[in-house]
Order: sequence, then C-alpha cells, then structure tokens
Amino acid sequence: MKKRVYYYSDEINDDFADTNIKKREIDEKYKYYYTSVFGRAVKFFIYRILATPLVFLYVKVLAGVKFVNKKVLKPYKKQACFIYGNHTCFVVDAFAPTVIAFPRRADVVVNNDATSIKGLRFILKNLGALPIPETFHMMRKFDDALAHSVNSKNWIAIYPEAHIWPYYNKIRPFLSVSFKYPVKYDTPVFSYTETYKKRKFFKKPKRTVYIDGPFFADKSLPIKQAAQKLRDEVYLAMCKRAEEYSTYCVHDYIYRPKEQ
Repeated sequence: MKKRVYYYSDEINDDFADTNIKKREIDEKYKYYYTSVFGRAVKFFIYRILATPLVFLYVKVLAGVKFVNKKVLKPYKKQACFIYGNHTCFVVDAFAPTVIAFPRRADVVVNNDATSIKGLRFILKNLGALPIPETFHMMRKFDDALAHSVNSKNWIAIYPEAHIWPYYNKIRPFLSVSFKYPVKYDTPVFSYTETYKKRKFFKKPKRTVYIDGPFFADKSLPIKQAAQKLRDEVYLAMCKRAEEYSTYCVHDYIYRPKEQ
C-alpha cells in the first residue's frame, strides 16, 4: 500500500474520499422506502438474498475485519438501535453495519453523493442508504424515513465524522446534531471503532472493530443537552479504543492552516 500525505485545515469539514462524484440533489421524487408489497419484496431480495452473503464474504474474509465485543449487542437485537462509527474506509464503512446489526437490517445515513453515482442509486437505496438532503423541505422526508426505520426495528448507522479520512487512526471531533435521533426515539446507542495495526507479511493493516455500549439518553435533560451528553459518551469510548488499539499510521495527516 502506497503511503500518502494528506494536508488538512479543518478536522470537521475536510474530506479525502477522492470520489469526485457530482452530487445529485434529493428531491420530491426520491422515495426513501417502499410501501407496496412488490417494492418491499424487491428490497428484501436485494438486501437479504443477494447483498448480505456478499457483504459477509467481503468484510470477514477479503477485508479480514475482526469484530470484538459483539456480545453487548445481543440483548438488543429485537429492537431498533443507533450505531455510530469512525469514517475511515469507503467500502468497509458501507458494509460493516450489516455485519454488526445482523440479523436485523441496517440502514446507513449517508451524504447524498453516495446515492448520486450513476446506475447505483437504485441498488444503494435497496441496501439501506438514507441520503441526507440539502434542503429544509426535504429534511421532513428524511426524518420520516428515520422514523420508518425505527418503527421497522432496523438499526441505523451514522458516521458522525461525516467525511472519509482513509485509514486515519485517531477519532476526529464531531458534532452532536445526529445524536438527537436516539434521544427522540428513546433507542439504545452503540459505538464501533475501526482500528489499524501493522502486519508482518501484508502491506494492508490488520483491521479490528471494537464495539461499545449500550449508551442511553438522559431523560432528565432537554433534547439538546441529552444529545450532547450521548455524543460525549460515544466520543470518549471511541477515543479510548483508538488510542489503545489503533497503533499503525498508514498515511500521514499534517495540519496546515488555510491561507488568509
């Protein structure tokens, strides 16, 4: 694997995904979920019959990802949960929630560039992608889609760092805004932290995902403060895992202030 140097000036907003995708706006025509029997059957076939076996093959065998502490998830497999992870790999980050949530379905909150890929919007939607719209009007449909996922007892995966930093071995600061959802729906929260260690005989690092939780919203607090408290608990758990277990720096990330 070729080592790269990334220069950043903003840990929250800088993105190094290098996808160069032209965004396609989410409009009124976009349907987050199906109401017809046929649509639900198609989604079930694509997600369960076609995709799920391939996801397990890729994540567990080809990518060699190991999941640690999955036992904490077991008591909550019959209800909706929110799961939060660090954002360091385009493909694994898209697939890991399916493995973590199994046998429950996993929906993944994504930026709308993920569903702007020509020819893949239909597939990604059926794989559980929930693109974030850029207009206030469409946010109502997005919120409705989240409510539908919760009512369906799906698990909802969110990457609060928002942008991909390939193989980054630390946890970047992130906002609390996405944590208002588990507060609103009173659902358990889990964190999952992908870590990297150097291997002797392979160029790519060893990947291990550590799962922590559950975390619960403090019902004695207003929504905004409860969301902030949840965010802080998840952030602390992820930082501890990264500090202890993510010991290999694949690429160099160097801070460089923006020119005034």
